[in-house]
Amino acid sequence: MQNLRIERANSEVEKALNYILKNKINDPRLNEFLTITFVNLSVDFRHCKVGISVYTGDSNTVMKQLKKSEGYIKRELIQQVKLPYTPELTFILDEGAKHSEEINAILSSLNIPKESDDEN
Repeated sequence: MQNLRIERANSEVEKALNYILKNKINDPRLNEFLTITFVNLSVDFRHCKVGISVYTGDSNTVMKQLKKSEGYIKRELIQQVKLPYTPELTFILDEGAKHSEEINAILSSLNIPKESDDEN
């Protein structure tokens, strides 16, 4: 029962954060192509880890601006999602998508001959 409650809260917080980052923040440094990859609320709703993947632009600048905008983001979040507490947000740079793109680029650059269908 507790896990279901946390999962629903994670989902609602993720939706709200996506909306806030796309529509409420007018900082051009945060208008880079970024995605929330995960949201993990603690069981007591006091802490929230948010994974951020930055596809274009300088990821360090984006992370610094998110940290500076944390107070505003928290105020907007608590207005949109009813939680027992206002969670402390921790933004974590998720470089999984970037690594995936690099691996795909390496794999596509390899010259591997295709197997022929005629094995007679």
